[in-house]
Amino acid sequence: MAKKTTNKESPAAPTRRGPHAARSAAMRRKLIEAAIVCLDKYGYGKTTLQKITDEAGVSRGAFLHHFPTRCDLITAVAEDAAVQQNEYVRSLLSKYKPGVELFDAITEATWQALLQPPAIALIEIMMGARSDPELDARFTTTLQKLQDAQREGVWEVAQQVGIKDKKAILIMVHLHRAAMRGLLIELKYTHDRDAAESGMELLKHYKVLLTKELGGAVK
Repeated sequence: MAKKTTNKESPAAPTRRGPHAARSAAMRRKLIEAAIVCLDKYGYGKTTLQKITDEAGVSRGAFLHHFPTRCDLITAVAEDAAVQQNEYVRSLLSKYKPGVELFDAITEATWQALLQPPAIALIEIMMGARSDPELDARFTTTLQKLQDAQREGVWEVAQQVGIKDKKAILIMVHLHRAAMRGLLIELKYTHDRDAAESGMELLKHYKVLLTKELGGAVK
C-alpha cells in the first residue's frame, strides 16, 4: 500500500525526490526481507543486527540510518509480514467460487500461508514479544489488526454457506489459528511434515462437522 501512496504524489516529486525515495524504500525493503529470512532461519533470539546486515549485504550504518533500533526494524517486519500473509491467503483463495468451495478452502490456504517465511517470522516475533516489553507494546496493534481481518473474513464467507452463529465461527477461527500455530512451531522443531499434515487433515474434518452442526452447507 505504501508504494501506491508514493506513486500518487505530485508530478514534480519523482524528479526532485523520486530517486532518493526509491533508493531509501529499496534499502528498507532489503532489510525487512533479510530480517524475515533470519527470523525463519535462526529464530527471534538469534536474529541479531549482524546477521541481518550480513544477510542483506549492507553496512551497520545503513541499517541504523533506516532503523535506529532493532525494535524499529522488527516492528516494521511484523507489519510487512502481516500484509504478506493476508495477501498470500487471498491469492490462494481467488480461484474459488463464493460459498462452499471458498469456505472449505480457507483452512488449507491459511495453513499454506503459515508455512511461508513471513508468517513464520510473525510467529517468532510474537514469541519474542513475550520477553520484550517495548516490542510487545508496538506489536500488539499489528497482531490485533491481522487477527481481526482473519475473523471478519471467515465470518463473511461463513454466511455464504448459511451459517448464522457468528460467535461459534469466531471461536472456530481462534481455535484453528492457535492449532495451526502450534503445529507450525512443532514442525519447525521436529521437521515431521507428515505429522503436521495429519493434524491439519483432522482439523479440517472437525470443521466439516462443526459446519454441519451450525446448519451450513458442505461438499
